[in-house]
Amino acid sequence: MDTVLSTLRVIHIVAAILMAWPFYALVAVNQRARLGPPLGDRVDTFLENTVRNRSIPCLVFQATALLSGLLLLLLRGFSVSYLISNPVLVAKLAILFLIAGLLSYAMLVIQPKLDALFAALASPGAPPDVAGKIVPLRLRRKRMASVCLFGVLSAAMLGLQVWVPFPAYLSLIFLLAIAAFVWRAYSSVIPYGWV
Repeated sequence: MDTVLSTLRVIHIVAAILMAWPFYALVAVNQRARLGPPLGDRVDTFLENTVRNRSIPCLVFQATALLSGLLLLLLRGFSVSYLISNPVLVAKLAILFLIAGLLSYAMLVIQPKLDALFAALASPGAPPDVAGKIVPLRLRRKRMASVCLFGVLSAAMLGLQVWVPFPAYLSLIFLLAIAAFVWRAYSSVIPYGWV
């Protein structure tokens, strides 16, 4: 049984690590912004294809984290009701659903609009306001990626507290540090890692 639990822990942690895609998306988006015009060039095609094609894998990683987490509880002898009675697990589950919801919205609502606008931009005689419609959608997606990154990092921090909670002040300090890091990832290319 110890081998099964250890294997599930590794799967759970690896799935959580792979959910860190929003960080790399923010880095890519910030690098694209530094390049400046023209909008709709090959860099944009590359960026949009990359972002579009990471949605399904990210949902798979989220589902893997959910299923492995549930199995960890059940194999340790806890019922599903423990999931609701443990505030840390409730917070992790809520964060996971928030992230999945934001990703689904970006994938099903924002990305199709962006794809249509880029297709219009590539056609001859594109209306002049097309570029002006792309920028706000990309900004909304970038903000959502920041919320997702905050959620992923917060859930990872909470994951350390499932069985042994940190003092409240330490959790708050970590949440503030996570928020500061996410803001930095949102607003810059983070040329020196943590610094």
